[in-house]
Amino acid sequence: MKLNKKGAALMQVLLITVILAGIATMLLRASLSRTTSARRTRRTVSAQVLIQTCMAEINTLWSKKSPEAFRRDLEGDSSGPFMYCKGTGTDITTCPSGDIVRDYTCTIDNPYGGEDYIVKAYFEKDNKATASSGGTMWQLVYEITQGSESL
Repeated sequence: MKLNKKGAALMQVLLITVILAGIATMLLRASLSRTTSARRTRRTVSAQVLIQTCMAEINTLWSKKSPEAFRRDLEGDSSGPFMYCKGTGTDITTCPSGDIVRDYTCTIDNPYGGEDYIVKAYFEKDNKATASSGGTMWQLVYEITQGSESL
């Protein structure tokens, strides 16, 4: 039997090419997954920093309230708790429906230029949790946007 030396050399080149392409693909996938993971982590950490900045503003707002006003706002009305009552009435235990503010918006400067970040905080009904008294549970939700893009 006669061997074709050109065919064997071509087969060796093709085999080495396939092996190198496989190794390159594995390295590229590993590199991209690290990059994707790093970007996701950076985005999560940035979002937490933005939320904590807004949380500090809300805590300051709530710390200025009297105990009666704090109780009134958290007990809320039929639509749930609210952030604050913008009215300046003398009765601290009630808030007219026109003076109720249900959400709080924080505007945070973008340190890299571009559009500022907007963090909106509001109460939302928590359907997973149940109160021991049988009442409705509410959770404070934070929503981050930058311009028209929701983050």
